[in-house]
Amino acid sequence: MTNEKPKLIKIASAFHPHGIKGQAELRLLNDNFDESILDDGMKVILFPASEKSKISKTGEEWLILKLQFGNKVICTFEGVKDRTHLETLLPFEIHVPRDAFPETENNEVYLVDLIDWEVVSPEGEKLGNLESFSDNGMQYLFEVRLNDGSILTLPYVDAFFPEIDSENKKITMIMPEYSE
Repeated sequence: MTNEKPKLIKIASAFHPHGIKGQAELRLLNDNFDESILDDGMKVILFPASEKSKISKTGEEWLILKLQFGNKVICTFEGVKDRTHLETLLPFEIHVPRDAFPETENNEVYLVDLIDWEVVSPEGEKLGNLESFSDNGMQYLFEVRLNDGSILTLPYVDAFFPEIDSENKKITMIMPEYSE
């Protein structure tokens, strides 16, 4: 048995209150509401997103009482009395343990699981490692730390990343060609 802390994954942020009852408007990292793992009765870990938030820098466990998915995602947390109370907590990030994610099927992987995977050329030559990813609203962007230490940011599309080998934890990348 290990005393290792569970890996926490950021899945949402809150910057604004909703109404006067202390509800928070959430911004999910995965904007496909049908695939969100957040649910009523779920415990989450909140971290401050700026110095303005009164949430502990080491994180605090909170219980989601109710989630409403519509044009916006509205969340009610247990213990938040009203809008004024919520405003002392804002802005914050919502994290969940990695093991709270449902199992995947057919060699599918979550993007978060790709971090640190080796990035190779189509010929198998090591180019670097996947350092992180982000979402620009249109597509995911992969940030690859190349062997020389530089960072290359490319859209996660087949033209640049034609294959993900989950068995060997390798991502095939086609280097972009630059023209003058």
